[in-house]
Parts: sequence; structure tokens; C-alpha cells
Amino acid sequence: MSIDFIRRAARIALTDVCDMLLDRRCSGCGGSAPRDGEICSACDALVDRTGVALCLRCLHGDAVTPEVARGCPSHGSARLLLAGPRFEPPLDRLIHAFKYEGVSALAPWVASLLPEPPDLRGSVGREYVLVPVALHPARRAWRGYDQALLLAHEASVRWGVPVVEALVRVRDHPPQARLDPERRRTNVKGAFRVAARTLIEGRPCLLLDDVATTGSTLLEAAEALEQAGASWVLALSAAHGGQAP
Repeated sequence: MSIDFIRRAARIALTDVCDMLLDRRCSGCGGSAPRDGEICSACDALVDRTGVALCLRCLHGDAVTPEVARGCPSHGSARLLLAGPRFEPPLDRLIHAFKYEGVSALAPWVASLLPEPPDLRGSVGREYVLVPVALHPARRAWRGYDQALLLAHEASVRWGVPVVEALVRVRDHPPQARLDPERRRTNVKGAFRVAARTLIEGRPCLLLDDVATTGSTLLEAAEALEQAGASWVLALSAAHGGQAP
């Protein structure tokens, strides 16, 4: 029996003992978590991988296709969102654990739900920068991490697009999840400023967040980037709570 085999078996046994002592659970269903992840195979299988293209202004939607640039019939392509699956069980519980319960280890899995932006390997893709929607410093300190920044770093590794922390949140407003759609829009008014103009001027920006519900936060952040000189802003989110396609 080789030393490597013994070491591997010892690591597995130690992991199993730690999981038992810590009572590790799947963040989606509360069942046993797998040895190498935070999500059981049943919950993972329940989450659809189909992306959707939405207009941030009206949430008119359609399936993600190569023709996504045609945009919304009413508002064109200036404010588009490419989003992952709908924010419904078990995905809602998984993202809640990722955002509010300190399960930052879910970042790679949540990032895997992000739809790939168009022309990633072409001339436009070479100019992309990834801009995460920033948390207010006080909220980031309380949470211990910025979930959108974690997702951006995961996407950067997968797509080869640099992350630019261009946005600064200047107001610590009440959490959007507790507000109705109309108050969400006024809640984020003037919430962002751009701190790294030279890094986004003339560049197409991939504006990234975990969930898009009414699109209010992404709209406000996109306008700040555009006013600072971004050539084009495309929003991305791992999940959406908007109109079904």
C-alpha cells in the first residue's frame, strides 16, 4: 500500500470526521453536504442553467441568443441584463446562504450560473472589464466579504476578463430585499460614484451582481459607469426575479 494512498485515505477520513462534528448541511435543503462542496447533487440538479436576456427598464425578457443585441422592443439594447435562472427554490435559499449566512464557499457554484457575455473571444471581449456592484463599506465589514466581488473574481478566472472595482457605494441605504419595487428605485438613487474612471473610459463594462429583481440597483450603477465614460454597459446576474421569458 503506497504512502500516497494512505495520506489520501487519512485526509478523507479527517474530512468526514470534521463534517460530522460540524454537522455540515447542504445550504439548499438542509440535508447532508457532499465531501467536496456545499450543495447536494439533488439541489444542484433542480437549478436550471438556462439564461435569460432582460431589459433592465421593463424586465421584458427572452432567451439568451446570439441576437441578444437586438434588445428590448421598447427600450433598445442600452440597458440589457443577461441573467441566470429564476430566484426560486432551492436557488433562493442557496443565494440567501451565500449573501447573509456567511457561506462564501458557495461563490464558485453561484458564479457558474452567470451567462457568458457575447463576443467573449472576439474583439469586443478583449476590451471587457468586469465591474462588481459594490457594497457600502459598513455593510461589507458586517458581512465579512462582498458577494459580487467574489463572483467577479470567479468569472474573471473563467473568462479571462480583468476585474475593476470602479464603483463605490456612497450611501448605506436600507436593504433592497425588504422594499417594494417603487421604493427600490428611489432607495438606490445616487448610491454610486465611480472611483477609477481611467480604467473604464472607452471600455465595455460587464456590470455584475448576484440577483436582479426589479433591476433598480443595476440601472443606477450602469448610469454611473456610463456617465464616467464607459463605452457600453452590459449587466450580468447569477439569478433573476423578473418576468419569465
